Amino acid sequence: MPRKPAPLRSGDLIGVISPAAAVDESQLAAGIGVLEGAGFRVRLGPSTTKRAGYLAGSDRERLTDLYTMLRDPEVKAILPARGGYGSGRLLPLLDLDIVRASPKIFAGHSDISFLLNHFVQRADLVTFHGPMITNLPVQPHGATSLLAMLSGERCGWYEVAPEIIQPGTAEGPLAGGCLSVVVSALGTPYAVDTRGVLLFLEDVNEKPFRIDRMLTQLRQARALDDVAGVIFGEMSGCTAGEGERVSVRDVIAEAFVGAKYPVVFGFPSGHGAGAFTLPFGVRARLAGERLALLESPTL
Repeated sequence: MPRKPAPLRSGDLIGVISPAAAVDESQLAAGIGVLEGAGFRVRLGPSTTKRAGYLAGSDRERLTDLYTMLRDPEVKAILPARGGYGSGRLLPLLDLDIVRASPKIFAGHSDISFLLNHFVQRADLVTFHGPMITNLPVQPHGATSLLAMLSGERCGWYEVAPEIIQPGTAEGPLAGGCLSVVVSALGTPYAVDTRGVLLFLEDVNEKPFRIDRMLTQLRQARALDDVAGVIFGEMSGCTAGEGERVSVRDVIAEAFVGAKYPVVFGFPSGHGAGAFTLPFGVRARLAGERLALLESPTL
């Protein structure tokens, strides 16, 4: 069972890093303002505002920021500034003993899905699929949900998906994240272990045929054989081109015809409204359209 972090308290220090892409400083400042307005202190990693091409500093600089925040006993949570691209480059370099020694809150989505799942599977830590710093001003409901869950409040322990693709009931730990990230990890030592999990999948601005291609790859890799259930996100911007009549919902429904486990569509986490934070590594129950946590994600 993954270890749980301590909940946030008013006045706690939150470390902000950018393990992936370079960050717009005005968006970064606006997101920090949301945290400070909620009563938290914020400390920036030195490479957060750096730029090395499309990355926020070199791989070693970004990794050093992560280690610094993990080792600092005053830092109670680590929130990435944004996703984009670059987290996967850190995986072969990670010293997991440093990660295991610091069971702190770590949250994010999109490209950060690489780290979320790796920390659960290899470092036995609960992580959180939720808004990042630059999302906070534009996802106000998501920001409220994130801070409530990280503070240990029970009010946000269940949510409803708008549509059932395959009915049923299942239980298991949550895992997954950005579909394109989950697919890109296939065949590597960092592939998501999907056996027995409630697999959450979401993406943004991908055409339906690309979603079809990625689901086909997951299926052919046998990554969908032993899941407990599948929860699709809002798939924000995943719309067909002009003259195309196949929707992303059509693609998903076809991919799971005859599935012997429940499948739902439209769950609001990650890209889009991002209204619900999902704790990875925590057991949950999917019953019809309702997803409920079965245990606290924090101590």
